[in-house]
Amino acid sequence: MLKLLSVVSVAALLLLPRPQSDKFSRYRSVEAYEVRPGILMMPRYTNDGQVCEITLEKHHYSNGTAYLGSTIPRGTFIELADELVPQSERGQQTMNFGKEYMSAYGGNSVATFAEYENVSIEISGIASPVASAGDIVAVIKWKKRTCATPSH
Repeated sequence: MLKLLSVVSVAALLLLPRPQSDKFSRYRSVEAYEVRPGILMMPRYTNDGQVCEITLEKHHYSNGTAYLGSTIPRGTFIELADELVPQSERGQQTMNFGKEYMSAYGGNSVATFAEYENVSIEISGIASPVASAGDIVAVIKWKKRTCATPSH
């Protein structure tokens, strides 16, 4: 009797309507973690499951509130990079002009870089002297790991 009940329960579960999320199955899902209030970390992986890239950026809508500002303080990006990829994992610094991070400006944008044996870190933002200026996104890439191609 117990076996029959188990078989019926499993069959019932298989016949239930699929969750609403199947509606979005044609889109590529994105894994995200809130590493600080309002800041998302989105990892990508190699085919064998190792992290190959991490993106950090602002979450713009949460708990019924829209947050229109896109900038994140530089210190927060550096703190998160140190937390997510400790110095021991980065390896030796390979680009050193007297400081760890170097910036390149083009038009009203700025890209700030740090290069190590195993990873590169890039922080991109707006360099304009207006209220919206600041750092917007950071990308950490592992140099010896190739990210898997997205399935969608």
